[in-house]
Amino acid sequence: MHTIDDHVERPDREIVEAFEEVPSTIVSDVTGNIGLTMDAGIRPAYDGIEMAGTAITVKAAPGDNLIIHKAITMAEPGDVLVIDCNGYTDTGHIGELMCNSCQANDLAGLVIDGAYRDKREITEMGFPVYGRGVNPQGPLKQDPGSINVTVSCAGVSVDPGDIVIGDDDGLAVIPGDGAAQVLELAQEKIRAEDNVREEVLDGAYLFEINGYDELFENMEVVGPEDSIQ
Repeated sequence: MHTIDDHVERPDREIVEAFEEVPSTIVSDVTGNIGLTMDAGIRPAYDGIEMAGTAITVKAAPGDNLIIHKAITMAEPGDVLVIDCNGYTDTGHIGELMCNSCQANDLAGLVIDGAYRDKREITEMGFPVYGRGVNPQGPLKQDPGSINVTVSCAGVSVDPGDIVIGDDDGLAVIPGDGAAQVLELAQEKIRAEDNVREEVLDGAYLFEINGYDELFENMEVVGPEDSIQ
């Protein structure tokens, strides 16, 4: 069954923009490291990448990009296309011209669990793209697919309206209805790490600051003199 839904409940733009200052690692830490970070097989097209936006989800048939073209026309400024191609990498589903269209219409980026092409041109234009691979093979245009349905992208369930952030470390997804709470926790974590960083630069050890020394003392650790000869 193919579904196209025009309605997306987007979080407040101020919240989305605030996540532009939050690293993916921080989101992972404050959400418990479970379920909200995409797997390491999805990599950025270039180094120094930064991205934060609202998800427009796309379920595309492997090897076909007709529905992706349609989704680009439906996306609004600040959106991120999140495309589920079942991890198919034998076809480049999107390329330079499609990314030019996204950039010209102020989309924030594109994530594809599948392959893309024109990596050099995408790098030169500086449009944020993440994908599972690169392949010069062009796609078909014969499957309608679905837009703005729940998709599974790189091991993470993504709904339309979720916030997607990306940097050199990878991608994190924040459910739209919990974005404000995650942002508050993330900002607290950033402030705490700033304080710890000052201590570390003064010579303190994380081993002691974080109480790892106490954990270590409770473990059974023996020295050479305690080993059986």
